[in-house]
Amino acid sequence: MPFIDTIHYPDGSALHLWQQSEGIDEMLDMFRRLDVPLPSGLDCCEKRVGEKLAEALLLHRIFGGGVTLGHSAVGAPVVNVEGVHISISHTYGWVGVARNDHHRIGFDIEQCSDRVLRVRERFLNKNELQEIPACDVQENTLAWTAKEAIYKLYGGERGPSLCNDYAVGKCVQVINRGYILRPAMAAPQRTFDLTVISQVMSGAVMSLAVETKYLA
Repeated sequence: MPFIDTIHYPDGSALHLWQQSEGIDEMLDMFRRLDVPLPSGLDCCEKRVGEKLAEALLLHRIFGGGVTLGHSAVGAPVVNVEGVHISISHTYGWVGVARNDHHRIGFDIEQCSDRVLRVRERFLNKNELQEIPACDVQENTLAWTAKEAIYKLYGGERGPSLCNDYAVGKCVQVINRGYILRPAMAAPQRTFDLTVISQVMSGAVMSLAVETKYLA
């Protein structure tokens, strides 16, 4: 399970990113060698077991021993470290944990595939459907991860509909490492008071959502 990078964002968030290539048996051996307790809820499909094991190994790398992963009332991930906010996402071959020690964040990573073109009406509003080409996998995946990241930022409290309750604007700036900044909004405040920072990787796209005031 090769560690890829720790990426630092202008709001103070840090993203810890791994590329998952091992099978279940290899990961279980890593738990034994590192003396890391196995996570609960492993009575599920093999894919989900792999994700849970990868999350636990990455959290151990970030926080060391004694960290416990739990979930809020709305299902958002939380750790037993005072004042620390995290957001977790995984897609085929990737797992990422975003951390901020001062304010909440939302993080999402998605594999680029034609599937996004078949479901774009579920997460794009009418204006976005017109602005984003229907055949552009990368642009549609960028919008998808942006809206998922905003949803995670608020734990769904700003509305359940990615299509109707969240909106993203066009790219306004490209910063170091090729990160794309774009304004965003969430109901009920229909103003662009959020910023989504996205990056296109090899075969995947990731986005971090943060309230714009923390970027000042």
